[in-house]
Amino acid sequence: MIGASPFSSLDHATSFARQLWFKESRIQSWLDAFSGHSHLYRAIGHALASMMRELLHWDRKYRAKFVFEFITSTEMWCSQKILDEVKVFTNSISTLFLWCIVQARYENTLVVELDIAAREEFKLKEHGLERLWERLSRFQIQEACEETGEVVSDSVEKEDIVSFDGSKEVGSTGQKASILSYDLNKTPEENEYPYS
Repeated sequence: MIGASPFSSLDHATSFARQLWFKESRIQSWLDAFSGHSHLYRAIGHALASMMRELLHWDRKYRAKFVFEFITSTEMWCSQKILDEVKVFTNSISTLFLWCIVQARYENTLVVELDIAAREEFKLKEHGLERLWERLSRFQIQEACEETGEVVSDSVEKEDIVSFDGSKEVGSTGQKASILSYDLNKTPEENEYPYS
């Protein structure tokens, strides 16, 4: 991304990142990115005592089956800001929601789960690009206005962003694949399985 910058717009940066992530990154790069997260482990800290053991069980089960961390772009903790008055209820609902997602995704094949995890990871990257672009835009406007002596408000309107799902839905192939079955130094397209 650094070598291709500067980008003319957030859409340009996001489009480049999407191409890089889904078409040019090796599976090992995805796994390295996944290892930087611990969504379930963090959720366990917010869970009611009655749910902690169950979440810990699914965290271990998921990692044993897929050999990478459970990835989700879902904001689990924002509900607390919305409903501070019912903190316990809110946390139990968001934890229950995460628990249901993990159980449902656990039934996926490796190919399907890699695809889902890669899309979820890209949503996190896309959100990071949006925040970075907003800060850079604010800094550039502030800098330009300081040169002309204008007063600038602290916020910049966020550009409309068209959401794009970087890869197509993948149906279950019925294969019981192992992470060891794939060359992690290849892109999904270079491996011989119906992925993209």
